[in-house]
Amino acid sequence: MDIRAQRILITGGCGGIGLGTGEYFAKLGKQVILVDRSTEAASDLMRRFDNISCIELDLADHAAVDRRIGALIASGEAPDALVNGAGWSPKYDEDGKTWKPWTMPMSHWSAVMAVNVDASFNMCRLLLPSMIANNYGRIVNIASLAARTGGGVAPVHYVTGKAAILGMTKGIAKDVGQYNITVNAINPGRIDTPMIRDVSDEVNAAYAARIPLGRLGTPLDVAHTIAYLFSDHADYLTGTTIEVNGGLFMGP
Repeated sequence: MDIRAQRILITGGCGGIGLGTGEYFAKLGKQVILVDRSTEAASDLMRRFDNISCIELDLADHAAVDRRIGALIASGEAPDALVNGAGWSPKYDEDGKTWKPWTMPMSHWSAVMAVNVDASFNMCRLLLPSMIANNYGRIVNIASLAARTGGGVAPVHYVTGKAAILGMTKGIAKDVGQYNITVNAINPGRIDTPMIRDVSDEVNAAYAARIPLGRLGTPLDVAHTIAYLFSDHADYLTGTTIEVNGGLFMGP
């Protein structure tokens, strides 16, 4: 399995899936750029791999992203592969109550959408011109099982944003296929990362008990799927979504 891409940018790169994916590609000898609001969690990877670098950015600050990613492209180091992995799933309001559509102010809805939808589109918008010029690119957008099921503990803003990612994936894939650029999505199920630890161990254990393969997923399960989508084995695959959930969801 050959992966032509040499420079891979991962947003949400210092979260659980991002770190696992970054390490996987670093071990393959790729140049990896991790982008996140805080990069402290990547300090160990940075010590162990000289082919991993970090960019600290608030992805909801689109003007700042434009400047920093624009400078990266202008330097001649434009990524030829992108993983849009940034995501935010705030489940509780300031009183500790689960967010409901009728309790959620528009400001909160918009703040979540800025990270979960707008940031992914913005990264595609910024990186596609260089991919088009090179007649090559690979993009994987990380959505969620919640986009298929309506979510279990995930509130409506997270579910809506991840469903939007699936539509965005199809729309962009249709526009850029002629340039040898593929755009696909992954719907992770219950992956054992810090994002799922804002609920009790009992909730996560109940999820694991429902999974046919008998365990929660790992960041490496997702990284392997991203590697496949970046590889020559998936050259004829675009505009689609792969479910990485251990069989928890088997719908069409």
